[in-house]
Amino acid sequence: MGRRATAAGRLLLCGAFLCGPLSVPVRAQVSVPPTPAMESVGQVREMLAPDRAGIALRIEATGATAEAASRSLAAKVNRVLGVVTAAGIAEADTESDGPTVQELYETVRDERGREQIEKRRRTGYSAAYGLTLTTSNLAGLPELLPRLSEAEGLVSGVEFSLSDARSRLLALEERAVKDALERAGRLIAASGARPGRILAIAIPGDEGMDMRRAGRPMKAAAPAADREIRLPIRPGRITIEARVSVTVEIVAP
Repeated sequence: MGRRATAAGRLLLCGAFLCGPLSVPVRAQVSVPPTPAMESVGQVREMLAPDRAGIALRIEATGATAEAASRSLAAKVNRVLGVVTAAGIAEADTESDGPTVQELYETVRDERGREQIEKRRRTGYSAAYGLTLTTSNLAGLPELLPRLSEAEGLVSGVEFSLSDARSRLLALEERAVKDALERAGRLIAASGARPGRILAIAIPGDEGMDMRRAGRPMKAAAPAADREIRLPIRPGRITIEARVSVTVEIVAP
């Protein structure tokens, strides 16, 4: 009697927990239909006049020895910095690169019969110094650039930019979101439905600021007899563009 009760208890226990391979729970798969939605891209752009210029300079010197080349370079750099200070450019807006000193060689060819021998011979040393200036005085560039050249600062390029470019871009992105929502609402309404929730907002590519240059027409220069001859500077305009993608839910009527 005791053995039968024990066996029966085991059967009941095993049946309650589904012993063996049948104990794996089965979950029902419920398919959820995708939410009808529309992706709309808003795009806004502005063309603005730059208010800042970056001037890249290179200063070079040579000498029979490394020390002589370095001393000559230092004298030129100090002359250039004197022009920079006189132009009102602060030290914080001046970035240096260098100096570097390298050996100078020339190739000597010596013919011995039919055999030609080439060898290198050191002729001295060269020293170089890079300088980048940032100024907001664009009107003073025609006078500043020639003075830098007179002080033996070789101007390798001038790049124009906007000092508040990021804040302007953020404002354009907000306008681009509104443009995308307005476009999505108009098209969804045209289909007979109505716009619902905003499901996603993204910047296509997320490449950051999109800035392009637009050329400014050149004006005819006044005759030299009427005014001082000055270097013409045409900053042009900078185009800032913002693109934002918005996904909007489509609600059936």
